[in-house]
Amino acid sequence: MPAHLHHVVMRSHSAQTFVAFLTDVVGMEVQFQMRVPGEILEKTLGWPPSDGADVTMLGSGDAGLVEVLDVPPHLRDIAPEGLAALSFMTDDFGSAMEKASTFADDVTALDTGIPGVDLFFCTMGGVPMEFMGAYAPEANSSTNEATNS
Repeated sequence: MPAHLHHVVMRSHSAQTFVAFLTDVVGMEVQFQMRVPGEILEKTLGWPPSDGADVTMLGSGDAGLVEVLDVPPHLRDIAPEGLAALSFMTDDFGSAMEKASTFADDVTALDTGIPGVDLFFCTMGGVPMEFMGAYAPEANSSTNEATNS
């Protein structure tokens, strides 16, 4: 079961500046950058069709991370800056999904296209909640296609 928050997903209209703030002022390190396909953003955050968005993950360890989602200019009217989602890791994906279904009626499992990576979303208190059953991006990789947001 999830015992702690894995990361916070933040929408940004000035991602470069936000990332610079988190590195220069807060002292966080960039773990990796990737490109999230538009279809994943449609399914998880309710965005209209797009070619996706760039993401930068900052922090260290396996909790307390910040994911900065660079909102493309043409989507900024519908995706304001701020909290996009809370993300939790779980070692019992099926049980977490079943329990979430007793609280939320929008529990949606996603096919990530990556073997061994389980992902579901639901909404609680107006905030999208992401649950990952497994996730191991290559640390400090160059921009890659990936499916978590």
